[in-house]
Amino acid sequence: MLWWIKSGLVLEQQEIGKRLAKDTSTVTRWLQRYRSGGISELLKIKKAPGAKPKIHDAAIAGLEQELKTGKGFSSYGAIVDWLKQEYELEMEYATVYALVRYKLGAKLKVPRPQSHKQDEKLVSEFKKNSGILDSLEKHLAQGKCVRYMCQDETRLGLKTLTGKVITASGVKPTVPVKWDRENFWIYGAIEPLTGQHFQQEYPKLNGDYFQQFLDWLSQQLAEDYAILQIDQAPAHISSAINWPENIIPLLQPPHSPELNPIERLWQFLKKSLKNELFSSIQNLRDRIQQLFNQLTFEQVISVSSYNFILEALFYAASY
Repeated sequence: MLWWIKSGLVLEQQEIGKRLAKDTSTVTRWLQRYRSGGISELLKIKKAPGAKPKIHDAAIAGLEQELKTGKGFSSYGAIVDWLKQEYELEMEYATVYALVRYKLGAKLKVPRPQSHKQDEKLVSEFKKNSGILDSLEKHLAQGKCVRYMCQDETRLGLKTLTGKVITASGVKPTVPVKWDRENFWIYGAIEPLTGQHFQQEYPKLNGDYFQQFLDWLSQQLAEDYAILQIDQAPAHISSAINWPENIIPLLQPPHSPELNPIERLWQFLKKSLKNELFSSIQNLRDRIQQLFNQLTFEQVISVSSYNFILEALFYAASY
């Protein structure tokens, strides 16, 4: 445009706009900028300010805080309703989805069940290491080699465990399943600090088999002692249980399985069984044995190293 004008080849703005396929008003604006600031002003790239955000900072901060409480929302539509109720904002579903999913990094998740009977105060106190520390310090002071372990049981059977799979758009996934109820139990104990794990199979969950597992675990420990975190299942707290000398039980608060990291190990193992079909209970046993053979100390540590346990072990070792 400038070359045409300065060389005298084109002098009319309408002709310039035609040659450049631009509206005459655009050519006029360019020339005004050139006259006011020269080439540097003409070459500046100015961006439109855009639409005013429909959601203010206070609402975003409030929503982010609500998402962190752990209660969550059942859907993005529920967030739309929440913003309307709390901040009187009329937000479109797509806008809320983009904000929550991409800016705040939140998404729909499967919640972990939590018993309505759970005592949050007891859980909080347990996490503060008071019970763990007291037990560790008491026995470390006696000059014993004390290990901290977590124990629980899980049931495995021929009934197929189903899980999500990825298929093409519009294709409904299918998986063959069995409804057989034949099953057995795995009694296990893990050491979060080292990743060592101990497990035995038993046909049922009761005090007699729990006693057998304790006696077997006691032999595996040899000269070591173990503080064993357990839940308050009837089989664990029965007065008939004869606790081996080198195993000291530590009861976690009732209705709080999330405090026991071995629960995550069971989830980790069962994930590998999703959508698998077993022709017999022996085939299932073989598969479980294969999974335990492949299980590494590092994997156990990664799923069981709860902060409140590691902190207790750290402070106990400092005394």
